[in-house]
Amino acid sequence: MRFSTSLIATAGLLSTANAAIKGFNYGANFGDGRAKTLVDFEYEFNAAKTLPGTSGWTSARLYTMIQHGTQNTIIDAIQAAINTKTTLLLGMWASAGQANFDNEIIALKAAITQYGTAFTDLVEGISVGSEDLYRITPTGIENKSGAGAQPQELINYVQQTRNAIRGTPLEGKPIGHVDTWTVYVNATNNDFISSLDFLGMDAYPYFQTTMANSVGSGGQLFFDAYHQTVAAAQGKPVWITETGWPVSGETLNQAVPNSDNARIYWEDVVCQLVADNVNLYYYILQDVQYGNPVPSFGIKPGGDLQAVSPLFDLSCPASSANPAKVVDNGFTAQLSPTVSTVFMFDIRPEHESKLCNLVFFMPSPFPIPDIAPVHLRSPGGIAVARLDNTATIPQISANSVGSSTPVGIVSSIQPANQYTLSSVPCEAGQRVAYQVDSVGGLTMDFFQMTSPPLGLFIIPS
Repeated sequence: MRFSTSLIATAGLLSTANAAIKGFNYGANFGDGRAKTLVDFEYEFNAAKTLPGTSGWTSARLYTMIQHGTQNTIIDAIQAAINTKTTLLLGMWASAGQANFDNEIIALKAAITQYGTAFTDLVEGISVGSEDLYRITPTGIENKSGAGAQPQELINYVQQTRNAIRGTPLEGKPIGHVDTWTVYVNATNNDFISSLDFLGMDAYPYFQTTMANSVGSGGQLFFDAYHQTVAAAQGKPVWITETGWPVSGETLNQAVPNSDNARIYWEDVVCQLVADNVNLYYYILQDVQYGNPVPSFGIKPGGDLQAVSPLFDLSCPASSANPAKVVDNGFTAQLSPTVSTVFMFDIRPEHESKLCNLVFFMPSPFPIPDIAPVHLRSPGGIAVARLDNTATIPQISANSVGSSTPVGIVSSIQPANQYTLSSVPCEAGQRVAYQVDSVGGLTMDFFQMTSPPLGLFIIPS
């Protein structure tokens, strides 16, 4: 029997990357509007490399090629990246009209000419625009997020960028776009997606106020967004270009901003992205220097960036290098007569004295089977058992499944149904795990998600 391990608490995913990019977003100016200089960028890039509990955070995402306060001077971050050996996701601001984009192109070409391969060898990719499509949506307009750009404008800007780097050392570097996940799943933007080499996804469960968005649901919401973006990406890579949980600010629906919750989100989302080799730019290293943003997402408080300590622990508790672990791909489950899946749940302390219902959900058939998150290849049912030793080990592997106690059997899994397998007092503050086996020849694989619900869930009541 082989085991596929589904770490529900840490919400993972599949990646084909061998060595993922890890970095932060860096604005061109401080909170009071003053421009960042060469010294400022160098200081920030070096600070990111020495964060306690981390390694390899050596990339920077920029929003513009233009030094703040100038018409088309090369941003000082380029020289700083060369000096500190920091790789770059370049940004071309695309929401200020053609004349401004012309200046972005001028600065990009000037950087190639001035710095040559010392610059171009550091470039991971080029992002044409940042949340331009979101800003023209009803939500973006309601939130007064500023000027945006239409899809056809962005298609033109992408082509202008390709033309600008043709015949230079940057030719062949991937050109993409950064926007909210909700934009990519809107079919009206499919032509624009077709023009890109990669999609940069921004996702913040904190702002998803129409859903249950407590930090305990943050991982589920994030990876639901990721999965939907991947399905809409036309086979192109999806990079995570912005995500995070605020350390201060207003409570939005169920989302409470504080450093403790930022730590939970870091563990549930960031650590899994790192383990799964997904290109990632976190928002943000520090955002309160000479300003008071509400909310604030900064890992570090105001003050000397290299002297102040992070506001929460940045280590990741689970190693992705466990050779006994057959699969560590988060929400992806496999069931067949020869493959079982183990689902792990961290039950939050706030569920003490509640009843925990173990429920398997099978939604209605999806309209496009090829990109559906579930593939039922042979009918049958499931048998579920609770593992006896999960409270004392950090991860489940094929070598450590051990004994189990039967919970329930569903003889036939049918679409548009849900099956309650058990209802027991919540083991608050504990990690529990359930082994799901195929019965009756069931062969299926699926991506666990919440909208619509698909897979095995613990639902407190």
